[in-house]
Amino acid sequence: MSAEHAYHYEASSTLTGSTLSLVTQAHAGVSPAFFRGRLRQPRLSADLLTAVALVVGSRFYTPPNAKARQFTDPIVTAGAGLLRFEGFSACASAWIRLDVDSDGYDGEVVGHGTTNVDFNPPLRQALARVRDTDALGFDVASTALTLQHGDVAVVEKKVPLPPRWLRSLVEVQSYLASMTPRLTVSGPVALRFLRSMPRTTTKNTPLWVVPAAAGLRLTATADPAGVRFTDVTRLRVLEPLAARATSLTMYSDDRGLCSAWVLSFAGMRLTLAMTAEVWRGFSGEGQALRAMLRTDTAEIIARVRGALSWQQLIDVEAIASELGVASDLVDDTLRVLGTSGLVGYDLTAQRYFHRVLPFDLDNIADFNPRLVAARALVDAGAVVTDKDGGGAMVSSGDVDYRVKVVDDDERCTCPWFAKHQGERGPCKHVLAFNLLRDRGNS
Repeated sequence: MSAEHAYHYEASSTLTGSTLSLVTQAHAGVSPAFFRGRLRQPRLSADLLTAVALVVGSRFYTPPNAKARQFTDPIVTAGAGLLRFEGFSACASAWIRLDVDSDGYDGEVVGHGTTNVDFNPPLRQALARVRDTDALGFDVASTALTLQHGDVAVVEKKVPLPPRWLRSLVEVQSYLASMTPRLTVSGPVALRFLRSMPRTTTKNTPLWVVPAAAGLRLTATADPAGVRFTDVTRLRVLEPLAARATSLTMYSDDRGLCSAWVLSFAGMRLTLAMTAEVWRGFSGEGQALRAMLRTDTAEIIARVRGALSWQQLIDVEAIASELGVASDLVDDTLRVLGTSGLVGYDLTAQRYFHRVLPFDLDNIADFNPRLVAARALVDAGAVVTDKDGGGAMVSSGDVDYRVKVVDDDERCTCPWFAKHQGERGPCKHVLAFNLLRDRGNS
């Protein structure tokens, strides 16, 4: 199953002389010109854009049934004076985003929106030739590139968008919102650490980054104060950039299921997020499933959505005051909106920002098989809740599974829960129990 989406580029992205023209797909009702200006650090900017392209074009894990890569155009969000480029590796175990703020360019964001950017091989080759002595002009969706017959052809790409991309985009922001900063070091210390990492694959070995006298070190011993990950290969993209970074900050969720690595530069930040194990793509994590269940049950969702206006950072307190509701309710609602692609999360600021992903998001929940299966179980009357509401019996196929709430933690007797213990989100039986309970309370 795939979400068909046609990409129409006015031309190919190019680097002509000192002008970098990144061609985007136009959207009705959205300004085709997002930004015009110059990047203040040409060589570094080119390297950071190349890092995004490298991750998006990489595969760090190949399952037996892997299919050819069909979607490699990074997503760009523009608005409120800031540009963000993001994308996933082919296996969806790594996500990368470059943020460029007003200190990183001379110019202005003249429009707002979210769309796809054409990062073709000739453009990547041209970026490798950029020097700091160049005056690198930066034009996103240039109005000078117009549709015409003759010398300039219309480039039309029809890409079957895998459901895993939609799921991954909402899952990664759910993880980011649960992370806290763990370790921060200077750029030189980060470079020394990245250079010291093993040169062979460590995809089968859990590792923790922990403080050391000289800065950072790796250990195979579990450390709750450290940052857990596997496969050093995914971190290689950061090594050539660290020498020019002012700092590296590492983030993690409380369970060590995901980590994020943020390199900061003057006017720019590069964030790399990784699932703990390389075989775990963000698309299968299921951290956002519970929030998806609430998307149609609360009036507050429509009210908060109406208060969004392409904010660079969303002020929860201001929206709560405007709507006359509690701030924690607004924060919960933003997490729900994140599952619909309407907000992303800025780790450094620890706040959400407004964006609208360039896909049809009306049926995004339907692309998640666990949620689809849970709804089918409820509609079939296969869920019978206990009288006290503390659990349920769920008939799935020819087997009955027991869902029980223990110390506010939902558990199930199914093989999925036995294997993952809730680390990859709730199973379909727990989801069905929650869905039936929410319908009864609505």
